[in-house]
Parts: sequence; C-alpha cells; structure tokens
Amino acid sequence: MAAIKFSTLANSTVIMTAIVYGFLLSLGEAAGGFGLLLRLLITLSLFRYGYSVLRNVANGWTHFPPPDIDSTNPFSEFTVVMHSVLFGTLLYMLATTPFVEPALRWPLLALVAAIWPASAAIMAMTRSAGAALSLGGIASLVSDLGVDYAKLLGVSLLLSAFTALTSDVPWYLGVFAEMASVWASLALFLATGATLRAHRFELDLMQGLDDAEQRAEEEQRAQWQKTLDRAYASVRSGLPAQAYRTVKELLDSEGDSLEIYQWTFNGMLSWDEPRHAAMLGERFAQRLWTAGRKHDALELAQRCRKLSPSFVPPAAFTTELASYARELGRHRLADDLTELAAANRPTSP
Repeated sequence: MAAIKFSTLANSTVIMTAIVYGFLLSLGEAAGGFGLLLRLLITLSLFRYGYSVLRNVANGWTHFPPPDIDSTNPFSEFTVVMHSVLFGTLLYMLATTPFVEPALRWPLLALVAAIWPASAAIMAMTRSAGAALSLGGIASLVSDLGVDYAKLLGVSLLLSAFTALTSDVPWYLGVFAEMASVWASLALFLATGATLRAHRFELDLMQGLDDAEQRAEEEQRAQWQKTLDRAYASVRSGLPAQAYRTVKELLDSEGDSLEIYQWTFNGMLSWDEPRHAAMLGERFAQRLWTAGRKHDALELAQRCRKLSPSFVPPAAFTTELASYARELGRHRLADDLTELAAANRPTSP
C-alpha cells in the first residue's frame, strides 16, 4: 500500500504502549470489581492517545512520546473521548443487539465502520465534534483520499480480524490478547495518520499543520548558522585560518553538497569583507563545474572576480573556465580569465 507501510504500524512507541496498557487491562480484569475503575481509566486514556498518535503521524513524526499520567484524567479532552465512546457504542450495539433486523443491522454496521476512520481523522486534526460528525465533511475527505481510503478500510478490516482471532485464546494467554487488541486499535490510528500524511499537499484538513520536514529543515539551518557564526567570530578576532577550517568542517559535514555551498556562500556575503566569500567561491565554482553546471560555475567566477581581486582559482581550472567562456562568445571574460590563469600558473625554476 502506497500510503501505509508495515514499518508505520510497527511503531516502537505504540508497541510499548500496547504492552503496558494490555498488562494493565488484564490486571484490572483480574482485580474484579476493584479493577473496573482501572480498566475505565486505561480505556479512556487509550482513546485519547489514539487521536494524538493519528495527529503525530499525519504531522510527519515517527518518534513521539507515549501517553503520560495526564491522559488518564477522565475529564480532559472530553470531546475527543466522547467521539470514541459514540462510535464504539454504535459498533458494539449494531454487532450484538437482537432488536435490529439483520437486513438493516449489517449495512448500518458496515456504514459506521466505513466512516469511522474519516471521522476520527477530522476529530484528531480539528478537535471539533461538529466537523467530525458532519456527513458532508466526511464525504469530502473520503473523496479526497480516493483509493487510499479504500486501502485504509482494508487495513481496518484486517486489524479487526486480527483482534477477533487473538481474543479467542485460552485464559492464561489473555494478557497477550489484551496487548494485541490495544495494538490493533492504535495501529488503525497510525494507518489513518499515514494516509493523511500521504495527501498533505491536497487536503484542506492539513492546512496549518506543523510539518515535520519543515521543522527538520529549520533545525538544520539553525545548526548551520551557529557554525557559520563561529567562523565569523574567528574572522572578527583576526583568525581567518581558523574561520576557513570551521567553514570546511561545515561543508564536509553535509557531504560537500551544492546546497550547503550555496547557503554558506550567501551567508559569507554578509561578512564585513567580501573577499572571504570570494575565497569560498573558488571551491564552490569547482564544485559546480564538477557537477556539470558549467554555466553556473562561470557566472560564480565572474561574480567573485568583482567581489575581490584575491579570487585566484587554480590555473588549470581557470583555463577551462576561459575556454568555456570563449565557446559562449564571452570573449572579454575569456581574456580576463586567461590572463588570470597565466598570472597564477607556476613558473619553471
């Protein structure tokens, strides 16, 4: 399935939560009447956490915290809890009540089961009961997800079958059945979040969502800026060699990618003296040339020549630039680079 991978359903945090909650639910059942309160608190916490899991996965998070002690508060996030209680009660009543004709019961059961993931998705993302129970909003989301929603329903069916199979085990394996049931419940939230994530660019529901990829990129840029600030501090302290070593470490840390070269060059242009950016430009231009971006390399070389007279690439590379400039009909630039190459060429002893 394109939007749902097994690795998503095998999330380590969810698995550990299922183990702990399954054990607590079994403990509550073994405690008889005194364990009813524990089972109620754990079940409500499970409902509440499921929506958090859905939102985190839709948000792009692969690592997120387990439920905390506040999640067992029966009065917190009341709307979210009631949404789960409503659908859980409907599904249970339609599956077990003898007062509804089978010809009506099974279509209604299928309908409620089919709209549950979409309604849960809307509730998780909006925290609005009105939006989550709006048939128009649910239909719109299902339409936007298209085939992937059908795949999500397939996952839901498989998880339900898995839960049914694991529930029919001897009493001494009951704790494992509880763990499997908790995991299956949370796995559906995982799968729903992954489906939303795959359609994040086309869903109005995802507008304003705190995107993990954007956050990661911003954090990366912040780390780059700290390193470049250290290099600039070295320059201001009269230690240019140390500054260049710091810049080289930054470039090496990102695998000498063109992106890090461009970002660093732009950052160094704001330093007091443009010659520092021009010195990086020597290496940057060669990197562009090696990557096949000859025109960009030539433009950068011309720009660096204007920035600083100390821009002196290796003679062999400058000669290649001059030849390319002449091919493009830029003879004046070619002559300038040829002259630069000749002045920079080592003389024989």
